[in-house]
Amino acid sequence: MTWTESLTFIRHGWARHKDTERPIRRVVSNLPFEDLKKRDQPNRQYMGNGVKTNKYRLWSFIPMNLFEQFHRMANLYFLGLAILNFVPMVNAFQPEVALIPICIILALTAVKDGWEDFRRYQADQQLNNMPCFIFSRKQMCFVERRWKDIRVGDFVRVLSNQIIPADILLLHTSDPNGVCHMETANLDGETSLNQRKVVPGFSTLGEPFQPQTFDSTLVCENPNNNLNLFKGYLERPDKGRTGFGIDSLLLRGCMVRNTDEAAGIVVYAGTYNLP
Repeated sequence: MTWTESLTFIRHGWARHKDTERPIRRVVSNLPFEDLKKRDQPNRQYMGNGVKTNKYRLWSFIPMNLFEQFHRMANLYFLGLAILNFVPMVNAFQPEVALIPICIILALTAVKDGWEDFRRYQADQQLNNMPCFIFSRKQMCFVERRWKDIRVGDFVRVLSNQIIPADILLLHTSDPNGVCHMETANLDGETSLNQRKVVPGFSTLGEPFQPQTFDSTLVCENPNNNLNLFKGYLERPDKGRTGFGIDSLLLRGCMVRNTDEAAGIVVYAGTYNLP
């Protein structure tokens, strides 16, 4: 066996080892634990639905911004010239004058970076405070909340022409055929509608959706950056399983079309920094 064949064998063996230990996500309903504190919630290890794209805080803006700016070679060049002018043997003009260019550059860049970061903060706040409908066990109905209040394991209802606030496993729809139409233009630019269908066994025509009766455990893969890859199953208390795929997942940022309402359990929330 050559050394290249050995490396191939090791690589394939490592890939199989990774596949067997591939992490999965287990999600249960939050409704029985609605009155508990966050540290006692069963899905507490999963991130919330709030979005934060701004980099700076008010108290840390100056040191962080200076740290980033001095990663640029041009700024280091001007700083080096300013330092050399404080050495009497090599200075070309007054040391204070040498500080003027670098100070102006740093100040203007800081103002620009601060304004851009503030605009990102405003966009985040607008998105996080958009209204949505989350089921409450206390009130036994869907109540209006904000996007940032959504957690993995919550039951969310989306009405027609509304943006989907999180990745939701479809369990109910007003369509008699148990389907929901979704526009994915915000994700892939595709304007044609995609069809999603309810997980088998969870759609009863003419009956309202009752999240409080949901007693299954949702088992699926961890989030990935492939919009067409998703699979898992619902495990009932009697250990029976019902499988589902990407055709039952409503994606965050898409819009419900031609369907009065759709509801399901939140599988993924927030944003993910995927490779």
